[in-house]
Amino acid sequence: MMNQVPKVFLIEDDLVTTFLIKTLMEKFSFASEICTFANGADALDALHKSQNFPDFLFLDLNMPIMDGWQFLEAMQNSPHLSKIPTYILTSSIDPNDKSKSESFANVKGYLTKPLVLKDLEAIQTSYHSKET
Repeated sequence: MMNQVPKVFLIEDDLVTTFLIKTLMEKFSFASEICTFANGADALDALHKSQNFPDFLFLDLNMPIMDGWQFLEAMQNSPHLSKIPTYILTSSIDPNDKSKSESFANVKGYLTKPLVLKDLEAIQTSYHSKET
């Protein structure tokens, strides 16, 4: 079994999707701490107050209040936040979204829903290979 990632943020407005991803992460001990947010604004708020940034963010693109793109823009404007590795998690298969996501340096991957175990394993593996 892999070592857990210390902390991840999951930013997703759909409660069922949030529940499924969180369950998957817990079942396979992906992260010690999984913080969930229903929109970018809440997550941004939590990041600004946080002393201890997440190791990864999983970010949905289509959300109310503040969507994934607005959230990424806001992250770019903060030197601390712009370094947090972010995985886009979306139901969009639009190639324009994928190429747009690649213009953000902190976006490490573009995952389409539903999130599957092999995605988590790949992320966990890449996280631990950086540590060594």
